[in-house]
Amino acid sequence: MPVVAHPKLPSLDRPELKEMLQVDHSSNSNNSYQELHVALLNLMPDAALQATERQFISLLGSSNEFLVHVYPTSIDIGSRGQEYQKYIQDYYNDIQSIYGMPIDGLIISGANPSKPNISEESFWSPLIEVMNWADQEVNSILCSCLATHALMKAKFNIDRKIRDSKSWGVFSHNLLNTNHALTQDLTNDFEGPHSHYYDIPREEIEKTELQILAENDEAGFFLASTENSDLVLFQGHPEYDKKSLLKEYQREIENFVNGLRSDYPPLPTEYFSKESLQLLDDIKKRTIETMEKPVIPENELLSTIEANWQESGRVLYRNWLNILFDKKERS
Repeated sequence: MPVVAHPKLPSLDRPELKEMLQVDHSSNSNNSYQELHVALLNLMPDAALQATERQFISLLGSSNEFLVHVYPTSIDIGSRGQEYQKYIQDYYNDIQSIYGMPIDGLIISGANPSKPNISEESFWSPLIEVMNWADQEVNSILCSCLATHALMKAKFNIDRKIRDSKSWGVFSHNLLNTNHALTQDLTNDFEGPHSHYYDIPREEIEKTELQILAENDEAGFFLASTENSDLVLFQGHPEYDKKSLLKEYQREIENFVNGLRSDYPPLPTEYFSKESLQLLDDIKKRTIETMEKPVIPENELLSTIEANWQESGRVLYRNWLNILFDKKERS
């Protein structure tokens, strides 16, 4: 399960990641791991940039067979705050240098949508450049949420559609193809988080070379892929850690207090435990009454969240790593 980040990222300096992460390649020189090289294009905003690093890199440590070299990179850096512009300059690989590396797989993170028309996002043009390069040079592109919507627009000219309400929470999923290489060892009704205001209509996906592999009738599709997995498109978030939805919920409460949304946010579906519902309702009533930012007892809430989706996320990424290795061996 070792992973080497190039360069080593400060955000990964945590006790729970120590066993998985290796500082450099030499520490594994006597082991017989098969090696893979994966670029991580991180599009998330400053507040979530480092958490996103940890989430994806943790999943890349899901297999005991591979030594995974991870190369973080980003685009549209000028739109960030000065602190994170410097962070990316110090710890990320320039996208032009990624183009010259022997990359096996590319992960493109999600991002917070700011425009109804995705092609008007500031990162759109450089993102399409990366996708065009990867389409020719990388064995598999794995997209997350908004990146999935961007690829559907760029490659298939399919527009996402705004939902009546946000798909938000933890949902069980129907497996539609148990024979696909990505779904091996997954169980039907496996759980996974969703967090998206937009959907790609099912009928539009079915007009392409893609097939939906897992979906929920309420939340939308979780995972779609081509038959050979050169495109792997997540609308769900198997990478989310236990606190991801809690952080989003806190942000939405703050938006309500600051007048950026008119209603108090609903609870993410099937995320909080039943034991926490009364506490959360008390916080809601107090916040609506005072219109002050509440103190959320994070540790108390997190202690009752089971995060059952995380094992399914590890299975999915282990399958993806196996696919990358098979493609590498055949090339």
